Amino acid sequence: MEALGPGKYELDCPLAHNLINKLSVIVGTCDLLVEKAPADSPALPQMLLIRSVARSMAADLGQFQCDLVRLRTKNPELSRRT
Repeated sequence: MEALGPGKYELDCPLAHNLINKLSVIVGTCDLLVEKAPADSPALPQMLLIRSVARSMAADLGQFQCDLVRLRTKNPELSRRT
């Protein structure tokens, strides 16, 4: 939440939205690589870890966005930019 002045906050979070989009590309790429990798590939554990972390980060950012919307809904004065 970025302070815009005394008691004024901007709750929109385009950064979280953009990061979720980029994390989706990482997850999708890992899905394709895991699908094509041989079961004994030494890179498979790393791909699975990257995919897991990217999914977790996207879920956390999605929850963050939902929390901001909920906060703004309960306190509309927080979303003023005057």
